[in-house]
Amino acid sequence: MSDTTQQQDDRAAAPVPDVRVNCRHRSRLYRRGVLVASDLPLRELADRGADPDALVWVDLLAPTLSDLTALAPLVGGELELHPLAVENAVSGSQRPRLVRYRDHSLLHARAVHLDPADGTLASTRVAAFILDRALITIRSDDGFPLEPLLAQWDDIGGLTERGVGFLVHSLLDQLVDGYFEVLDDLDDRIQDLEDELLEGTGPTRDIQLRSFSLRKDVVRLSRVVLPMNEALSALLRPGAHALYADIVPYYQDVYDHALRATERIDGLRDTIESILSTSLAMQGNSLNEIMKKLTAWAAIIAIPTGVTGYFGQNIPFPGYGESWGFWLSAVMLVGLAAGLWFGFRRRGWL
Repeated sequence: MSDTTQQQDDRAAAPVPDVRVNCRHRSRLYRRGVLVASDLPLRELADRGADPDALVWVDLLAPTLSDLTALAPLVGGELELHPLAVENAVSGSQRPRLVRYRDHSLLHARAVHLDPADGTLASTRVAAFILDRALITIRSDDGFPLEPLLAQWDDIGGLTERGVGFLVHSLLDQLVDGYFEVLDDLDDRIQDLEDELLEGTGPTRDIQLRSFSLRKDVVRLSRVVLPMNEALSALLRPGAHALYADIVPYYQDVYDHALRATERIDGLRDTIESILSTSLAMQGNSLNEIMKKLTAWAAIIAIPTGVTGYFGQNIPFPGYGESWGFWLSAVMLVGLAAGLWFGFRRRGWL
């Protein structure tokens, strides 16, 4: 018997310490590409995951540093998660990237979605420890649901016997598909805004405010998608992880989708800038038309005003010398001024 085989037998025979975490968690156990069990107690999962043919997945929802430290039995006796990796996994300031350590990798990513309450863009931090026979995912909240991911793992079936790389591919595929869902929604909102601008059915100020809001969402989305391209590119580099060679086309497909998302972001940004510039141009043209009308009426009124002022005409009016005449003239002045104000306001001149 070789030393390596003897060490594996010793680890399998050694008692597995208790594994306790205080956060919500889910798990799966595969053996030779077949789903064996789901949502096992972590101690039993660590025990059964010691089989060299087993593949383990664990998901933690908003874990603490102590929760991640308690997962040591799941990753094997000889392998220890790097302290910096554990600390960064629970940190909320990490940008999407791939960090490689000696025996494992840590993938930082972000899932994006639209808040159903107000339609604003929201993101969920997703981290993944990529090991030879285990995948540990960490989510900051429920904004990234697990059901579509688990359904895709069920669809790939026997491909899971090729290793953890196919599980990672499905995770990345779900993240990138979420980007396109947000892009489609932003695209529809931008098209609606463009139609309102061209048809003149919406107030100019409201269109400009919505344009700024959409541009802010597009910028926030670009801060997620662009670094994700770098992480996917790092996964495609030779020697990034101990995976089968036939996994590379799957990662290349996800990388191509991420590049398409980047191109669509650039297109949306250009469209928003075009809407803003068109809105300003139309507002300037409208202002010029208003100024021409006001100038014409001012010229018409200036002629009789100048004539009567030059000759000092002071024609008695109804109620001249009476108190009610004073109030009548005051009401007429205020009423005419208010009528002009409402008329200008209705036409959008004020």
